[in-house]
Amino acid sequence: MLINYLCGMKRKAHGAQQPKHINRIAATASAAQRSDSPAQAINQGFILQKILLLIAMLNITANTSAADGENLYKTFEISIGSALSKYFTLEVIFFMIAGTLLLVIAAVFYETHRSKKIKQELHALAMAKFDFHAEKLNLRLSSAAILKKIIQKSRLQDPSSILQFSHVFENSLEKYYEKEKIASISKDILAQISVLRKALGFSSLPRGIALSSTRQFCGGDECTIQIPENETQITSGTCQVLDSDELQWSVSRPDGMQVQDGTWVSMSFTRQGDAEYTFRTQVLRDLGDELVLSHTNELTRTQQRNWLRVNVNISVKATIMEESRIGDILSGRIADVSGGGMGIVLPTQLPNNSMLLLNFELPRQGSIVDLLVKVVRVAGLSAENPSKIMHSVAFAGGNNLPHEKIIQFVFEKQREDILFMRSYEDAD
Repeated sequence: MLINYLCGMKRKAHGAQQPKHINRIAATASAAQRSDSPAQAINQGFILQKILLLIAMLNITANTSAADGENLYKTFEISIGSALSKYFTLEVIFFMIAGTLLLVIAAVFYETHRSKKIKQELHALAMAKFDFHAEKLNLRLSSAAILKKIIQKSRLQDPSSILQFSHVFENSLEKYYEKEKIASISKDILAQISVLRKALGFSSLPRGIALSSTRQFCGGDECTIQIPENETQITSGTCQVLDSDELQWSVSRPDGMQVQDGTWVSMSFTRQGDAEYTFRTQVLRDLGDELVLSHTNELTRTQQRNWLRVNVNISVKATIMEESRIGDILSGRIADVSGGGMGIVLPTQLPNNSMLLLNFELPRQGSIVDLLVKVVRVAGLSAENPSKIMHSVAFAGGNNLPHEKIIQFVFEKQREDILFMRSYEDAD
């Protein structure tokens, strides 16, 4: 092909003169190409035979290599088995397993010890925090010791919280009584716990803090009792809290009731400005004019108001509306107020849904004239004056100006109370 290409190049030169030795090479090559065609065919056949022979040799080599590889794998497997049987006897395997187990046990023991040490350090820090708060509250050493015992028995995670939250105090105390069997605890210790509750401020709670135990009820509180509970023939009535200690509490027995010892009763207690509490308790003894009851922490609280209420003492004139006509005018007192309604003490009991027009002076907001309200609930006798009746009323008028003034007053009064409490705490 190279010779033909050279000859073509010569013809395309268009008469160009080539050197003589190039012409002679081209001529000689052309003659050789014409005269050696049979030899060239023989050479090509010989080359093809060589290629086929090479392919056959490669196939033989590949098969031999595969066979050798399989033999090598079997040899390796046999050698591994021999080594295992020689060096890893049953005794060696046993010791290896035992050593591994010992390492695992040691790791677990170390981790348990480390975790226990960390818990001890955290507990020490928590108790140091408790001591700091107890000292700040000027608690006696004996009172602090009792609290520490309660903390230990109840397994309280944050010891200082028992000094800050009434529900933590009561729940921890209940667990302590259950484990120590309250009947076996000395009267002196029980008396100290009662004093401690008062010292921490957990006996007479503000209305914004929920009750968590019947031990927080105060003398004079009124309850409703249903005897017995969950039966078709029941007797219900109103009773008054007479006395309470750590072991038990007592209420006045409603007229005509005779209760057997051990009877379970249902009770409810409405706390003004807070909520209604319902619970079940057991009658321990019927003393004729009073019932001795067991304490409980299982109080169900039903929120009565969604608005924040503040306690006040404001004189009010309440005009009874009778079918759009002006009726009697009653003089009373506003005991608490919120953005949604009020608690009003009146000399006579009004039926629910009664409509009233209120006139009074609201501090820093001026006169509130003809504020239309609706009686939504009669709460009962006033705690300050048993001859007066507490009524819960809700705003019913369409005039928004008095409503806005009342909301502003509640906001400012709450802020003043918070600032006063903070200044009192800073002074201590």
